[in-house]
Amino acid sequence: MQCVVIFSVVLSAVLFSADAWRATLHRDSGFRGGSIDVSGNGCVNVGKDFNDRTSSVNTHGGCIRIYQHGNCLGDMKELFPGSAAHDNLRALGFNDKLTSIGPCPRRRREVPYSLRK
Repeated sequence: MQCVVIFSVVLSAVLFSADAWRATLHRDSGFRGGSIDVSGNGCVNVGKDFNDRTSSVNTHGGCIRIYQHGNCLGDMKELFPGSAAHDNLRALGFNDKLTSIGPCPRRRREVPYSLRK
C-alpha cells in the first residue's frame, strides 16, 4: 500500500510539472532595467507593466516560447540554452513585443542524445 502511495505522488509530480517554466523579464537589453520573475505550468499573459515593454529575458537554463499576443497567440520566438539574443530581443525582431509566455514542446526541453554520452 505504501508503494502505491509513493508511486502516485511521484507520478503526479511528473505529470503536473512537465510544462513548468521560469523566466525573468527585463525592460532593457543586457538584463538591465526593471525586472519581474514569471513562472507557470502553461501559457501566462505578462502583467501590463511588462506587456510590450520587455527587451531581454533570462530563461534560467530552460526553454520558453515568447508570444506577441495574449494567450500564446501571434508571432512566436523560442528561447532555450544556446539560442541567440536572450539579452537583446531587438536582434530577434521582438523588442517590446512580448505579451505572453509558454513552455517549449517536450522535444526541445529534453537533453539531446549526443550530450548524454
